Amino acid sequence: MKKKYVSILLAAALSAVTLSACGTENSSDTDAGLEISDIGDDGTGSGNPQDAPQTEEDTDGTKNTGEQSDTDVTSGLPNAEEQKNQENPISVTFEETSDEVKGDDGTVIFTSGTQRPVVSIKGAEDIAEKINADLAAYFDTFSYDETLSMAKEDYAASLGEDGWDFIGYSTEISAKVTRMDEAVIAFEITVYDFTGGAHGNYGSIGRNYSAKTGELLAFDEICEDYEAFHATALDYMINLAETPAYKDKLFGPPSKDDLDSVLFTPESWLFTKSGISFLAAPYTLGPYASGEIYFRLPYKKAYDLGLKEDYRYDGNFVDERGYIYKYDPETFEPVVDGTPDCYFDLDGDGTEEGLAFYGQVVDPETGSSRYAFYIDGKDYGDVIDDELQNIKDNGYLEDTYALYHADAPDGGVPAIAVLFTEFGDGLESDGSQIRHPRSFIFGYTKEQGLYYMYWDEGFVTLP
Repeated sequence: MKKKYVSILLAAALSAVTLSACGTENSSDTDAGLEISDIGDDGTGSGNPQDAPQTEEDTDGTKNTGEQSDTDVTSGLPNAEEQKNQENPISVTFEETSDEVKGDDGTVIFTSGTQRPVVSIKGAEDIAEKINADLAAYFDTFSYDETLSMAKEDYAASLGEDGWDFIGYSTEISAKVTRMDEAVIAFEITVYDFTGGAHGNYGSIGRNYSAKTGELLAFDEICEDYEAFHATALDYMINLAETPAYKDKLFGPPSKDDLDSVLFTPESWLFTKSGISFLAAPYTLGPYASGEIYFRLPYKKAYDLGLKEDYRYDGNFVDERGYIYKYDPETFEPVVDGTPDCYFDLDGDGTEEGLAFYGQVVDPETGSSRYAFYIDGKDYGDVIDDELQNIKDNGYLEDTYALYHADAPDGGVPAIAVLFTEFGDGLESDGSQIRHPRSFIFGYTKEQGLYYMYWDEGFVTLP
């Protein structure tokens, strides 16, 4: 778990933030054996008002912010108990392995880690077994041998007369679920290598399976007319590349051939809860500082282009986002000007609001911090800060927030979820510190601006 008191001044050095026009799905920490399911499936139920004094529980178990609203923004929202009772027959756990190689003097030369998903489907164990067999075979194709050999050679060289301080090399393979329903089970698999230098290198691929057959899906079989789908989707990506959100991340305007060769390979796409994402690893279309760049084709557009009925998505819309980290190239001071990097219809009126979430912005002179969250140019960071007061004493923010539709597809309330982890006393079974992930839910109307609705245990970004 990365520490989340991250200064905007240090963020570029700590992690590469992946941003797109409402299309980022960043990596998140996952415990070994963590079951991915609906919020509340851990049995904890709704948030405890003693732990988070910004809410109170009414006698019916629902949350009450203590403030009256002229609109009933929470009616129809599923509470934690309802979600807990909506059992999902599909679940995913993660098997984790790790190893390290030391020199004769005890120096750690190389570390490796693997996080492999294991699928379970109640009533369709044969399909789950087929998916797991394919995943196991795919993970077996990864080899640490080349990096380990390089690490041993460089370590031996560092002991010579002209030696240097050796930093251990490493390879990590991680995975996360990006969509999981009765139609599709999709994973984003990320490989990270550190072989010395200022930073490591990484890239991700998509692994998409039919939940009905267990077959690995190819891009050319998910649409009615592949040639037309491909051509029109590529044109859509060219237009995305011209938007301000992408211009800041790309080396320059990419050609159609560049985008086609990077985004439309067999493993560069994946189903998510917000659309079909196409992945561009660092250095392919933009510098390392831009991180992995995600080009998203919204489901609505995909339906228009002929996405087959078998792969349509009817669940809650979730669009995980990273914080914005922009710097003045001359002074290296953070640029917090509210320029949108994402557009989304927050109040359901048919027009999209421009969003820019900077996370915690630290004043380098005073050390004081604040949130900066702009909607159509107005900063609502104080609204978030008021509800997350306990982060100042004992809390970490995840490095993403999420736009999500609280009750799709039946209307519901478009909402913003800020993901927050509070650490508790004691240790988990794997030795890590006990932590309490929570989602703080905010709504928005032009009349009220951004307003707090409720909080709940768990992260809404988990399927």
